[in-house]
Amino acid sequence: MIKLVKCGEGDMDKIEGLERRIFKPSEQYTLSFISWLCRSCSRFSFIAYDGDKPIGYIISCIDAPRQGHVVAVGLIKDYRGRGLGRKLMCASMCSLGDSIDRIVLEVRVSNYVAQGLYRDLGFQVRDQIRSYYSDGEDAYYMVMEEDDYRNALVKCGCANRSGRNF
Repeated sequence: MIKLVKCGEGDMDKIEGLERRIFKPSEQYTLSFISWLCRSCSRFSFIAYDGDKPIGYIISCIDAPRQGHVVAVGLIKDYRGRGLGRKLMCASMCSLGDSIDRIVLEVRVSNYVAQGLYRDLGFQVRDQIRSYYSDGEDAYYMVMEEDDYRNALVKCGCANRSGRNF
């Protein structure tokens, strides 16, 4: 059974292990950055488990007044295509709730699957950031503004039609 659990400071080793299983070495965050993320962003971040095995995660923060930022999302390959990315995104957005009016993220220009999920949730490409990733690949800077964010909260089941969290 898949469950989502809020990320805590003590989960640094799980995130690091997932990073190694999901991403190429050049794409992985440093241990010090993972440590900082686990300390600073745990309120809006989750780890997905299959039983007691960590299989994915999302880390989101509030990085500017009224703005959320999805810093990282990852799922082990065998678990992709099952709707778990959407569940992670929804869990994070629901936890951010009324504390933000917009949410942003960066995604590889080659990651069409993730882009499709983000577009379906209401994100729009606002910019292309040249050589954003350490391997030189560009990123799309995607934004979900207030009205789309409120609609996404409804789609995720954590807000009513007025946009207020339950």
